[in-house]
Amino acid sequence: MSYSNGLAGYMLNWVFGFYLPEFVSLYIVLILIENYHKLLNINELALDAKSIIFYELKFLPLFLTSYLFFIPVTLHLRFLIREFPSFAAERYEDVYMGMLYTSTGYLTYTPFIVILGYLLLNTSLIIDFLQNLKKAAKPEESVLGVLTSLASGAPRAYTQVISAKTNTGETLLNVEDCYLFETEEGEYFVEHYKGRFKVSKSLAELENELDPDRFFRGNRHYLLNLDYFDSYSYWEKGKYVLHCQKLPEKELIMPRARMPSLKQSLEKNVANSAKQEATTVGPLVDPSENS
Repeated sequence: MSYSNGLAGYMLNWVFGFYLPEFVSLYIVLILIENYHKLLNINELALDAKSIIFYELKFLPLFLTSYLFFIPVTLHLRFLIREFPSFAAERYEDVYMGMLYTSTGYLTYTPFIVILGYLLLNTSLIIDFLQNLKKAAKPEESVLGVLTSLASGAPRAYTQVISAKTNTGETLLNVEDCYLFETEEGEYFVEHYKGRFKVSKSLAELENELDPDRFFRGNRHYLLNLDYFDSYSYWEKGKYVLHCQKLPEKELIMPRARMPSLKQSLEKNVANSAKQEATTVGPLVDPSENS
């Protein structure tokens, strides 16, 4: 490369000839990750260890094959920058072709791409998580305050009222009166005793804001209010159908893997309902004690 000799020339050669092509590789990997999300239709992620692990594993094939996509661009860009303006076919074959679709090139790049890919993926997860926390927090709360509350085990205040759109404008609905939140053709709806309304919040946002002991995520298409849960039945191919008392025509599909979570949520819901009834009614007093 015909940069000026000395330290300055060496640094320019190193920065532009090495780092710039790798930034292009990074950009290509980011594009691949974004399109892989779309291909697998990954729009939401439950915040539990099992879901996160499966989510991470889904991207391993992408990172293991990313070399095939970025290496032609990275390699030729490095050749054009570092050899400018004296391009020699022999040097191209001797120095650069050894990295183009060869086992040496694959084994050289792939470990770094796997590490880099997961760093990008998890950074994106952390950013999304913090953004959801910020949305879920009250205006006077900070993200740090919400995290501190979660870490200390302090009871969290869940959303009690939600805004919904009607034909004439917007209305406010009590969350406890909402039977079901669901997504349909990219839009979000709530089933309420007053009717079916459109809501602006996604199921991921609602799952983060609503009481998990009351609202259960059966799959990525709905959140069911367990106060109105009726029963479940086996459907087919390892899946179940949940039935809602107020929406008998609805067939809410749930994979078998969610069954333990459903039973656990139902137990908590029943226990909480019993506590609320005991608090409302108060202790029973024998009339003879006052005589």
